[in-house]
Amino acid sequence: MGKICISCCALLMTAPAFGQQTAPFDSDMVIRSNTNLVQVRVVAEDSKGRPVTDLQRADFQIQDGRKPQPLTLFSVDRGTVPAQSAASGAPGGYSTDSAQAPAGYSVILLDWLNTKYTYRLQAQEQFMGLLKKYQPRQKVAIYLLGHEPRLLHDFTGDMDILQQVVENAGLEFGMVEDSPSRSGARYGGNIEEQLLYWRNKILDTLHTFEVIAEHLTHVPGRKSLVWLTAGIPVTVDGSVVAGARPGELDLVPRLESVLARLNKSDTAVYSVDACGLSTVCHSYGDSMAEISLRTGGTEFAGRNDLDEGIRLALEDMRISYTLGFNVPEGAAPGPHEIRVRVNRPGVKLRYRESYDLSANGPGR
Repeated sequence: MGKICISCCALLMTAPAFGQQTAPFDSDMVIRSNTNLVQVRVVAEDSKGRPVTDLQRADFQIQDGRKPQPLTLFSVDRGTVPAQSAASGAPGGYSTDSAQAPAGYSVILLDWLNTKYTYRLQAQEQFMGLLKKYQPRQKVAIYLLGHEPRLLHDFTGDMDILQQVVENAGLEFGMVEDSPSRSGARYGGNIEEQLLYWRNKILDTLHTFEVIAEHLTHVPGRKSLVWLTAGIPVTVDGSVVAGARPGELDLVPRLESVLARLNKSDTAVYSVDACGLSTVCHSYGDSMAEISLRTGGTEFAGRNDLDEGIRLALEDMRISYTLGFNVPEGAAPGPHEIRVRVNRPGVKLRYRESYDLSANGPGR
């Protein structure tokens, strides 16, 4: 069996560099001194998925552990409405007007570990095409999850540089799932070997999320993680490994810990299904959708235009609301559930589901 487990040493080696590179950033950063303030970014959409931009403070209610809290902070980031289109000469029909857009930071995670070679090739081609014709409003960093996870480039607004590093990184050919299975399953070997294979791969993916979340914790402003992938199962049974018993491998508790880390860093995950409309490429849409939903992001699936899915993910938080409340007096340390309601019918909200209260104050 090929070795799939990613060395923790490799992750720890990349972590300091990632943290050091993200420390300086821009001069427009604001660090709030009120450590008792919990901030929640909210994206509001109508029934057709279009942004709702005219909500007011009085339209919102926020709860800590299902107990309503008074809003002590309310702001609206409306960005700039795209003014250019294919008809007006913007390359590929993408808007390039970003002069008034609010600052933000996005990590693109190219997940080659969980995506077969053919679909990595398709995803890379479309992603590089997007980098040639689209200028995001936020700074972008590229992270690669393959044989070893690594930061390809720290945050920048120079898409030419990112295009070059993605091209130089290659497609990580030669991973286990790139070879035909010996038994007709997605990975050959007996049941024990297959379970070990899946356990290592899932844990490696979740640990990579934790490393990224840890360093984004110290980055102020809007943050998103765009996950280009075929996804992972978080429970492995007979549908994944033939002959495995129901619940034989259950990594849901590990996922819960990772979701808490992502929410603490206020990072919304946007999953882009690298399988597109393929009927032979298997993706794990349920877990992709859950990770996205519970961090305030969304999933883009069932489409072959992966570049458009990535672009929409980068654009998603361009129009959002920031709500804030003070931690209730006597609140217990640990995770606290966040709920946001709006009094307008037909409006769907997306936001992180929790914050973590430590001795140093709440998570962002």
